[in-house]
Amino acid sequence: MKWIFAILLVINILFYTVMQLGSSHGREPMRGHEPVKADNIKLLVESQKAPEMALAMSESPEKSGDSVPVEAKPEICLEWGQFSGATLKRVAQSLEKLQLGEKLVQHKAEKSGGYWVYITPRKTLQEAQKKVDELKHLGLQESYIVRDPSVMRYAISMGIFSTAEAAAKYLDQLREKGVKSAVSGPRTQEIDATVFQIKDSGESMTAQLTKLKLDFPGSELKAVECRKTLKEGE
Repeated sequence: MKWIFAILLVINILFYTVMQLGSSHGREPMRGHEPVKADNIKLLVESQKAPEMALAMSESPEKSGDSVPVEAKPEICLEWGQFSGATLKRVAQSLEKLQLGEKLVQHKAEKSGGYWVYITPRKTLQEAQKKVDELKHLGLQESYIVRDPSVMRYAISMGIFSTAEAAAKYLDQLREKGVKSAVSGPRTQEIDATVFQIKDSGESMTAQLTKLKLDFPGSELKAVECRKTLKEGE
């Protein structure tokens, strides 16, 4: 029996050897490879998505640092005028009841007075005078400093003209002489009347002023860009 067992053992060994040789024929054995894991595949897919999301966020116009800044809108006020004499006093008393405080500003009414060429207001009288001296060195003797307590205080007038075309022509001549800061535009003149400006254009304030306006026929209430006020000491 022992020899039969020995023969069967030899046959099994030979058969196993033949099968191993046949299975490895024509291909390289997979050495050093670990089995693929589903978790690794999932992590790889997620890591590939991360750069794509980062790129999308960097290209978003809403979060990009290159987005164009929104230009600030001018402040809108209500302007009511024009008043003089006894009517002016009555209007002032009516507005006092609204307790507007610093929201209420009054100034002289203005009318169009042709066109002018000028240099925008300087911060102080000294700066304005320095600019006038510079103009004189360029041979421009006819200029004067606006000293009225208005938004054009310390502007430098270079000339007054009846038409916009004449003002523009003179402006070109100034620029040829090296005066780059001059501009041209409509010229306004103050008249003997007062206008009130209220720094509040909300519906409630508009309704209150519209009601008051009924007591003063001929007056005009309109929305305008808020007027710049002079700082104390200027």
